[in-house]
Amino acid sequence: MKIPLSFIAGAALAAVALAGCDPIAEPQPCGEIPEGGCPVGRGGSCDDAACRALHDCLDGAWTEVARCERPGEPALDAGDGGGAEGECESVTLDRSGEARGCTPALQQPDCPAEAAETCADAACSTGCIDFFLCTQEGWRGVAYCDEQGRITVMP
Repeated sequence: MKIPLSFIAGAALAAVALAGCDPIAEPQPCGEIPEGGCPVGRGGSCDDAACRALHDCLDGAWTEVARCERPGEPALDAGDGGGAEGECESVTLDRSGEARGCTPALQQPDCPAEAAETCADAACSTGCIDFFLCTQEGWRGVAYCDEQGRITVMP
């Protein structure tokens, strides 16, 4: 039986193509978001009264990036068992020129400004390094975590 040359060439080309491709990592879904949480990557914002915290889906697990604390509403349980309740120095950022809909979306370790406006001591323990505000001109850096893990607000 004679095998057509075009079949051999096609098979060889397919083998070379497969050998040169890196496997694409399958995305890992996070499942159900924690109660009171909103996905920051899908437009979740503390402006939404239903959001008590903002979460990001990282490697198949929801990670809290910001708390949406409102006066007169009970605070979310920190769950770490340490520190006294209510002793949290908040971070205040200059939000002048804030807009919505900046693209491309931020990816860890870049985080939205809301993630920095948590407890000053906790903002850098979320996995975030740089914090950005969406403005009419695009993303603007507003804060970052220094080498000691402390948040620094940019002028």
